[in-house]
Amino acid sequence: MNCNPIPEREDWFITDRKPTICPRCKKKEVKKSVFGMPSREDYYEAKYHFQGCIPDFPKPRTWGCCNCDAAFYKDTPRNRAALGGLTPRQWPKD
Repeated sequence: MNCNPIPEREDWFITDRKPTICPRCKKKEVKKSVFGMPSREDYYEAKYHFQGCIPDFPKPRTWGCCNCDAAFYKDTPRNRAALGGLTPRQWPKD
């Protein structure tokens, strides 16, 4: 697995798949990240990382750590462009 930190933020990483252990806090708390209001079942099941009502800028995170709130982004050309500082009109197609 390739899990590389993003230089601008110490708690953001770009990775080719979901990490089992968070490289920042060393806990097994990395889960699929969703934003918005969770349903009651989803909230109490604790199978998602909830990031609140506003997604990360410039792209919403793919996974998040429930312990330290580290952000993990799937390694795609579009995410690399967005996290590298390119504007939306310069992003490649998905």
